Amino acid sequence: MGTVHIACAADDRYAPHAAAMLRSALTETDREVAVHFLHGERLSAPARDRLARMVERAGGEISFLEVPASEVAGLPTRRLADPSTWYRILLPELLPELDRVLHLDSDVIVRESLGPLWETDLSGSYLAAVTNVFEPQHRGHPADLGLAAEADYFNAGVSLMNLEQMRRDDVTPALREYALANREICFFFDQEPLNVVLGERRQVLHPRWNCMNSFFLFPWAGEVLGAAALEEATRDPAIRHFEGPGANKPWHLLCEHPHRRLYGPHRRRTPWPLYRPDGFTARNLLRRLRP
Repeated sequence: MGTVHIACAADDRYAPHAAAMLRSALTETDREVAVHFLHGERLSAPARDRLARMVERAGGEISFLEVPASEVAGLPTRRLADPSTWYRILLPELLPELDRVLHLDSDVIVRESLGPLWETDLSGSYLAAVTNVFEPQHRGHPADLGLAAEADYFNAGVSLMNLEQMRRDDVTPALREYALANREICFFFDQEPLNVVLGERRQVLHPRWNCMNSFFLFPWAGEVLGAAALEEATRDPAIRHFEGPGANKPWHLLCEHPHRRLYGPHRRRTPWPLYRPDGFTARNLLRRLRP
């Protein structure tokens, strides 16, 4: 299927993390890569120039698609500094020339070629994604959305999207309408309409393609994913996803998650090589150094 097309989104604050993600994808993928970088007015021209130079020097192509604020107006954004998470539901219209695209969140690191994932058969499916493992207080959330089981809910941080099928069935208005009508239960923002509207036609990916922090933390992960699949994913993830706030991120001083050291080497090969970890305080430094 030739070129791997990656879509991502970030503002100036997250551009360095998106750069580390893209650098890992470009380094590991043994075929041509084209990046479609979605952004609003909070991504500056200097940041775009830096990203473009990095991607092109690594042998990839990049285009920038500015999404007008009106396109996401009214969608739930509590706790969000930037509404870019909602750009994902617009991809069928934003990329009309593509049949499929791989959307990656900025807090992932790619560990092996994206080629096999890119070639996943999407016939009859809207997208392919990995099943989510919830923290204790949210295990009932799929039922709140009307889903039959916890395993029916997927994480959208790594989403191989069948844009052709989504355009054919005109799903973007349905996704938007669900979000606007169900603001109070869209706790995970665009993941809720994606799951409710598209979930019945989701191709289930092996958890290696989106190995999340939750896989290591919660004993019920094996029940949700299957014990053998969980063991393979945590032992040898193809894509490592550091989901969650604060110290869940590998750029946070207090991050203790497995594979956190994957981030630094890729970050140092971006246009933002020098950085002070988030959470760098005297108190946290003492906690980090404490045996």
